[in-house]
Amino acid sequence: MFERKKYKSFAKTQLSGRWGIPVLITLFITLISSAFSIPDIFQFSRSGYFSALMAGDLQAAALAAENTNTPLLTTIIQCIVSAILEVASLNVYIKMSRSPEPVSFGDFLEGFNNWARATLGILWQILWVFLWMFIFIIPGFIKAIAYSQTFYILTEFKDVSVTKAMRISIEITKGRKWDLFVMYLSFLGWGILSICTCGILELWLAPYRNMTYVNAYHALMKEALESGRIRPENLTE
Repeated sequence: MFERKKYKSFAKTQLSGRWGIPVLITLFITLISSAFSIPDIFQFSRSGYFSALMAGDLQAAALAAENTNTPLLTTIIQCIVSAILEVASLNVYIKMSRSPEPVSFGDFLEGFNNWARATLGILWQILWVFLWMFIFIIPGFIKAIAYSQTFYILTEFKDVSVTKAMRISIEITKGRKWDLFVMYLSFLGWGILSICTCGILELWLAPYRNMTYVNAYHALMKEALESGRIRPENLTE
C-alpha cells in the first residue's frame, strides 16, 4: 500500500531538529547548479529574452526563448552535475531515514565518492528515456518514473551495478507509477509558492520533498521484497 500522507508525515518527524544540514546542502546545490546554468543565462541574454521580458512583451520573450538553443554537450554536463549532486544529497537523506542520529555536511561530501556511478546512471537513464520518447512522449514519461528509483538504489547498495539498479527500479515501481506521479504532483503548489518567494522557500521545501521521496522509496523496496518480486540477493552484485 502506497501511503503518500504517511511518507510526508514521517519526513517532518525525521527533519525535526535536523533541518540545518539539509538546508545547507540545498543552498550548496543551488549555488553549484546556478553556476553551471550561466551558459544558459548568457544564451537567453543574447537572444533578447530578458530585455523583452522586462519590457513586458511576452510574445517577443516567448519567441526569443524558442530561438534559444543550449548546446547538447552543455545540457549533458548539467545533467551529470545534477545527478552527482543528487546522489551526494541522497547519502544524507537515506542516513536520516535510517537513524535519528545527527548528520553532518561530511556525509554529503562522502556521497561524492559515488560520482562515477551517478554519471553512468544519468547517462544510462537519458539514453533509455530518449529512446522511449523517440517512440512517443507518454511512454518516455512513464519510463522516466519507472527509472526514478535508480539513484536511491545506487546510493544505498554500493555493490549494485547501474544497469541492475535500473532493472530493480523498474521492478519496484510496477503498479506504483501513478502513485509516484500523484506524490510528485502534490508538491506542485509548494513549488509555485517557492517561486513567489524567489526560491527562498525551496531551502526548506527541497529537504521536505526529498525526505518524502526517500520514505516512498523505502516503502516500494519493502513491498517488493515482501512480495518476492525482489530478493535480498538481488541487491548485491
